[in-house]
Parts: sequence; structure tokens; C-alpha cells
Amino acid sequence: MIRMTAHHFGVHGLAIAAIVVLGTGGILLGTGGGAARAEPEPVSITIATGRVGGLYHPVGGALCKLVNDNTDDHGITCTVEITEGSPTNVEELRAADVDLALVQSDWQYNAFKGIEQFTEAGPFSTLRSVFALYVEQVSFAARSDRKINSFDDLAGKRVYMGPPGSIGREAMLMLLEARDWAPQSVTDIFEYKAANPAQALCENEFDAGITVMGHPSPIFKEATATCDVTLLSVEPAIIERVAKNRPYFVDTVIPADTYRGNHRDIPGLGVVATLVTTSEAKAEVIHTVTKAFFDNLGRLREASSAFSTLSTTEMTRAGLTAPLHEGAATYFAEAGLN
Repeated sequence: MIRMTAHHFGVHGLAIAAIVVLGTGGILLGTGGGAARAEPEPVSITIATGRVGGLYHPVGGALCKLVNDNTDDHGITCTVEITEGSPTNVEELRAADVDLALVQSDWQYNAFKGIEQFTEAGPFSTLRSVFALYVEQVSFAARSDRKINSFDDLAGKRVYMGPPGSIGREAMLMLLEARDWAPQSVTDIFEYKAANPAQALCENEFDAGITVMGHPSPIFKEATATCDVTLLSVEPAIIERVAKNRPYFVDTVIPADTYRGNHRDIPGLGVVATLVTTSEAKAEVIHTVTKAFFDNLGRLREASSAFSTLSTTEMTRAGLTAPLHEGAATYFAEAGLN
């Protein structure tokens, strides 16, 4: 069971200052020294990330920072590209516009198989996994005055499912199907007038909301501090039906007392934020990126609990449905992680 840590109320968001510090020089990790040697051949790589304000962008910045700290040794210079997230990242990686990308595990799976959103584009057969970063849980928050204590209590209620195409909406539709409910079993709310979903929930724009995130979330903290909010559990049998034949899902739990008024563990399922590349990427480049991350994972975890949602071993396999890139596989073998 994977225990969750900090994230933002959104598909990729995480308002956490420590991550930003990492991306701007909060952790400097050099090796230095050694005998004179030939200069390495310069190589430039780009990582597609996400929007400013979300987690993908600063995490990509942190990773590039770790690579760039030792450019003199390996010759690799890393830059970050701001994008709209997983859908854009898959497209840019397939078009060879970027070298690596941060992609949710469900998007990775669908892209590699050429299913769902990628039926027309076809299988992305050259897609390769590098490693997993952290977990985002499918999470529900409900107004306590609506007497909603579990997923089953959502029948007939106003539920914020997120905009069309969002992972929250897709997850909700999967859960409804697993419960043998029609989408019309809940009143679909896909937008709100308030400044953020926490405020919208507390101002009674909807009765409950679903999103995909890590915990504790600043917005969930805001909601539970502003009004009485209950975190909802989903029946294990429903979770099992949703996860069946969908290897991109992982088991998760929000620990008891993470939020005011919620005194029990909330088990659930989540997706994984993953780093991916293609088979065309040079093994030595991917090895260098992987080594930069794992060699400094301890310090990254000290700076932000976001990097503790997966164990080191889980980072080598959780949500990685595309084949592992040879450069990453080589590092894992060297580090005893395979």
C-alpha cells in the first residue's frame, strides 16, 4: 500500500515551495575533481513537463538541475519545456520535438497500446519508460452536511467531475460503470464560479468533487479548514473492478488525520507520474538522467515529501507499462534495483 503525500487540487498541480527550490538551485549535487580528461561531446536534451503552477514543471526543472550540475563531466545540458501536460507531451515525444516527457501512467499505457485517445494515431511502439516519480490518488471530497460518507452516497448528488477529458472525469465514469450506474446517476458539474474548487465546494456550488492528486493537498486543507468536509472511501470491490486489466493504476491510501475532521484511512486507487522517452534516445543519455535522479533521491525526499509516495524499488516499475529504456535498465542493474 502506497501512502500519499503533498499535492495540489488538480490533475498535475502541487503548490509546494520545496520543489520550486529544487528547480532553481536548492539542491546542488556535484562530484568534481579527478584527473584531466577529454571534454565530452555536447548533448542538449529537452523534457516536456506541464503548466506553470503544477507539479510537472518544477519537477522537470529539478531533474534538469541535477543533470546540469555535472554537465562538465558528461556533456549533457537539460532544458524544460512548458506544456499542457500529458496529452501534449505524448504528441511532442512521438513527433521527436522533445527527448523526454512527464506523462501520467494511464496516458503512457494508452499511447503505447494505441487505444482510447490514441486509436487514430495507433500504437506508440517506440515509447520507452524511464522511471516513476510519484502517485496521484483518485480522491473525493464532500460537504459533510450532505450526509455523504461513501461513494454509494453520491447517487443523485451534484458532483464536480472536472472538465471534459480530465483524468478526474474519466476516473468518475470508470467508477460509475464499475458500480453499474449510468452517468446520469449523479448530477454532472463540470465548472464552477468560485476562485478554486475548495471555495466552490464550501459555497455550495456542488455537493462533492472528484480529482486526481497527492496528499496532503493545500486546496483540500483549505476546504477542510473553511467548511466541514468528508473524504470519501470507495468500496474495495469497485476499486478492484476499475483496476482490473488497467495496470496503470496502483493502490493508495490517504492516512487518517491528514485533514481536519477525517480520522480514518481512506483507501483508493491512483495513477503514477512517469518519465518517458523513446527507443531512439541514446542509452548513455538516459543512463545519466536516471543516475542523476536516483543518486540524489535521498536529498530530494528531504526537500519534498512528494518524492516519498513511491519506494525506490517501486519507482523502477510502478505504472511503467511501456518497455524500460536500456539506459534506465542499465542503471537499475548497477544500483541493484532490478
